Amino acid sequence: MLERLARLVIHHRKPVVAGWVVLTLFGAFAAKQVSTRWLEQFSIPGYSAYETNQTTLRVFGTGENPPHVAVFTSPGDVTKDPRVPAALKAVETRFPQFRYSSYFDTHSQAYVSKDRHTTFAEIYSTGQQGFNANSHTGDVRQILQEVTPTAHLTGRDALNDASSGSGPSVITEALIGGAGALVILLFVFGTLPAVLMPAAA
Repeated sequence: MLERLARLVIHHRKPVVAGWVVLTLFGAFAAKQVSTRWLEQFSIPGYSAYETNQTTLRVFGTGENPPHVAVFTSPGDVTKDPRVPAALKAVETRFPQFRYSSYFDTHSQAYVSKDRHTTFAEIYSTGQQGFNANSHTGDVRQILQEVTPTAHLTGRDALNDASSGSGPSVITEALIGGAGALVILLFVFGTLPAVLMPAAA
């Protein structure tokens, strides 16, 4: 049966190659479309934390995604540095749908370090949680640092963005995978002509 299939493929090699090219292009297009539609998360429905997050999401429109944590430093009392509340106000003006929590709206000392040189603020973005959620990390960081250069942004999404830039590109990974597959085929079939036979003219 495999022999007949091999002969059939070799006899109709051009349509077979064309079909695989079409399927590959369609697969690349479909993968890009699907990646923006599925929901990826570690949350477990029914658990108290999940249900609380869902309630917060329904009431406030935020709370499902972990917050951005903006950290500000100052040589003096950071709570008296006018640039810090101005930076947070600039982000709020750009993203009024986000929810904010800091010393400047709660007056809680929990947001301020003991030496009063450092404070932080939590910025809760909207939307459902996901590994590829668009929480506007780069925009928030840029706005903060335009107002006060001593601002830093951390949190899950900020750390993911910082770590994702150092890895290989998708094209590089595909080329590495293709080279590995070719090595395996060479090991199985023994010769390069046998591997390339279906594509030979």
